[in-house]
Amino acid sequence: MSRFGSKASGRPSAEPYRLSISATLTFGFGVLFFASLGTALLIALDAARDNTFELQRTLSEITVDAVVGEVDTHLGAAQEQAEFVGALIAAGKVDIADEARLADILMGTLAAAPQVSGIAFVRADYHVLRVGRLDGGIVTLTDDWSNQPGLRASMNMIATLQQPTWREVIWSHDFEAPHILVAEPVHRDGAFLGYVFSIVSISELSRFLDRFDRAHDTHSFILYGRDRVLAHRSLAGGFRGMSEERVLPHLEDVKDVVLAAIWGEVIDEMPYILGDSELEGHVVRGADDDYIYFYRELDHYGASPWLVGVYFRGDEVFGPIRRIIVAAVIGAGILVIGVVAVFLLGRAIGRPVRRLADAAVAVRDFDLARVKPLGGSRFRELDTAAKSFDAMVAGLRWFETYVPKSLVFRLMSQGGSSVRSEERRVTVLFTDIVGFTRIGARLDPKALADFLNDHFAVLGEVIEAEEGTVDKYIGDSIMAFWGAPSDQPDHASRACRAAMEIARRVAEDNARRRARGDHAVGLRIGVHSGPAVVGNIGAPGRVNYTLVGDTVNTAQRLEALGKEVTTADAAADAGDVVVLLSGETAAALDESFPLQPLGRHELRGRSGAVEVYRLLAPSPAETG
Repeated sequence: MSRFGSKASGRPSAEPYRLSISATLTFGFGVLFFASLGTALLIALDAARDNTFELQRTLSEITVDAVVGEVDTHLGAAQEQAEFVGALIAAGKVDIADEARLADILMGTLAAAPQVSGIAFVRADYHVLRVGRLDGGIVTLTDDWSNQPGLRASMNMIATLQQPTWREVIWSHDFEAPHILVAEPVHRDGAFLGYVFSIVSISELSRFLDRFDRAHDTHSFILYGRDRVLAHRSLAGGFRGMSEERVLPHLEDVKDVVLAAIWGEVIDEMPYILGDSELEGHVVRGADDDYIYFYRELDHYGASPWLVGVYFRGDEVFGPIRRIIVAAVIGAGILVIGVVAVFLLGRAIGRPVRRLADAAVAVRDFDLARVKPLGGSRFRELDTAAKSFDAMVAGLRWFETYVPKSLVFRLMSQGGSSVRSEERRVTVLFTDIVGFTRIGARLDPKALADFLNDHFAVLGEVIEAEEGTVDKYIGDSIMAFWGAPSDQPDHASRACRAAMEIARRVAEDNARRRARGDHAVGLRIGVHSGPAVVGNIGAPGRVNYTLVGDTVNTAQRLEALGKEVTTADAAADAGDVVVLLSGETAAALDESFPLQPLGRHELRGRSGAVEVYRLLAPSPAETG
């Protein structure tokens, strides 16, 4: 009743009068604008110039990085397949004399990489087994290349290598298109057996640039050396007029006058834009405008360097600066008066604004413990903002209790694009307490809740220390993942370090439990790396940032497998924690992780056997 009564009776008598910011600022600017805004305009002009150049540099870096990423993705599959087949042969798992078996392996790897046109094994005696995509199908061919020009020199060079090497762009007569190939040398017991090579079409790179440029209104390119064009939107329909003698078009062949002028007379090297960027760049004076180029060199795809870049017309870069200067001149012409009023008013307004800004920075960093109540203000708008802000912080303190703070912070820092559903390579970790039903039977509800809260607090601290994301709590289990939303190339290593630290912390806790006569706590952990769909998933009114897919199921099945592949004594020897990894995760680790191979196992609900390894966690004696 009192709530509605006070609203109906107007402003409460105890409420002090509050000034309007708009009226106060109008009076202040009327007194002082002429003296202060001239300097402000100069500062704004300089800041706008710096911001414009920084945005231009950032746009160029993002564009070039996107194209480089597509190149690495497109060609990386070919190298991975060649390395995979080479490793099988080198390990003696495939007999090179058994051509039927070898052909099956080659066909399987080709099917797994649609961008690869063909894959082959060239024996040291120049006998060749090839598998390729022709006429809509996959064909297998055998040849004798002993009379191929230059092959003997190439074979001798490859025989000296210990890692894959990318060769020059060639014209493929089989596919009537330019291709690039990667050769993987194969040695066994010190003897050179031959080499595996994968051949990849580069036409798809032009189609990618066409899609990318249309979507982002950019002009990107890839040069082969300085004067030949490897990828450009105009080549998306194919490399017409090319042949073995003319594998790639020259700059003037792509009908792009701006790109053709890239090596013209340089009038500016743009140090004020490039700064400490990895990009290089320069400005060339063109017939109708200046042309601005940003580019980066790739030198690991053959002897000839690739130049990945993007160009702009001068008005796109310098036009905004010219317009800002015009606006500044117009603004300076209409300044009228004064100095003191804005200074005094600025102090009166600045203090609460500064407090609000400091609190907003703390909220931005999700450091809510640092946020103090803002209190009121004599300015009506600031008073409303402060009270609303205090109410918002109170709500956020509840919000951070139920939502992973680190996940929200990373999503905020990366922008809205990071929550769109997409397929990413991730590593998923599942934990489960051994014998939780028995533990629950011994504890009353409050003690059980305290036990789980303490347990999850330790696990969450370890996971967040490795920049992982706790996805959900499932009873006595926890699911966490790495590799999203932030790019984490070492996501498998991060997950395994977290698993080892969890094992160490559990072992330490169990040592204390045993010392006071309590039961020790066992834990099973499953870790698997692979592709998963990541993003916002749920109903319109309630969504979770989570991931789904076979990778999640496999990690959970690995955790469950822990009870089948280990005994109680083995679990104790492993430091009260059994950590099982898939072969995919183990392959991504370096030698610092102690692994024990357990062979291939069938996982419930999943077709096909999975290579399983045990990550050897520290024992209680080691931690004590």
